[in-house]
Amino acid sequence: MTVTAMGRVNVAAPGTPVPLATDPTLKVSKIFVQVIPGLTSKAYIGQRGMNKATLAGVIRVLWPNPTGGICDQFYIESTAENDSLPLSEYCVDMDVAGEGVLVSYWTV
Repeated sequence: MTVTAMGRVNVAAPGTPVPLATDPTLKVSKIFVQVIPGLTSKAYIGQRGMNKATLAGVIRVLWPNPTGGICDQFYIESTAENDSLPLSEYCVDMDVAGEGVLVSYWTV
């Protein structure tokens, strides 16, 4: 497997989910999302069209870690051997404008 570290993915306007990719053909086997130490916003990971206010389409809520230390993280992984995840179908949203999460993904 090959890992691609996207780095920090920021949300400019809370309530407007940011897709992890724009290319609908980009398929991955695993997605890793982590809260960045020192930020103050909850992070929402979900499907395209998710709504953090109602939690519709939200897969996981990650809690902020403003003082550092161990950070909340989450993996989304394909379980079928020949199956993959369309990266453009996954999004992040935040409660605070300009904050974001650390994202990496793996391809076969």
